[in-house]
Amino acid sequence: MKKLFFATLVITIAWSCANDKKPTPVFEEKMLVSIDSTLITDSSWGPISEKTDFVLLKQAYGNENVKDERICGAECVDSIDVTRIYPDSPKEFVVYWKDSLYHKAISFIEARAENSPYHTAAGLKIGSTLQDLLKENGKPISFSGFGWDYGGYVQSFQLGKLDKSSIGFRLDIAETNDNALQGDTELNTDMPAVKKAIDKITVWTISLSFNKAN
Repeated sequence: MKKLFFATLVITIAWSCANDKKPTPVFEEKMLVSIDSTLITDSSWGPISEKTDFVLLKQAYGNENVKDERICGAECVDSIDVTRIYPDSPKEFVVYWKDSLYHKAISFIEARAENSPYHTAAGLKIGSTLQDLLKENGKPISFSGFGWDYGGYVQSFQLGKLDKSSIGFRLDIAETNDNALQGDTELNTDMPAVKKAIDKITVWTISLSFNKAN
């Protein structure tokens, strides 16, 4: 009888230990948690990965820091439903959805706040100069002229180090009277007018796309 009791006890303890190994929460399975919540890589924005949905955003940043909002699209032709994280603070960034109705898949993320802490592993961030980008890329950079709705977007890294990256940049320039840098035109870091103003041209927005195939 004692042997039977002992065997039953052993089985009970083994079963209990096995059940102590709880399954990994869905939150951990679906998110790539970064040690640095401000680091942007080709596959993550801090703790946000391609699999992050609206529920996981709220788990990661707290309900009070996640706000849905309808904003004006390019040239205000239409409106877009987005999610703002840490709204109206230097830590703010905006999540654009592939499906604005259900918020299940992220299209891209963008930050533009002054003193924004988000950065790449190479230290590129809002406020970095075009010269910084050029140094990291190692090849000329093409971008659109300033002063219109699509102004300042980097169009090509011309097979440089940043060419296949999912991280995007939009540039801005301090006040300039040089009309050669304004309007719907393509500029290049090899152009004399750009070289002359290169220290005045800085990163205005930084973004991460989950649509670009690496």
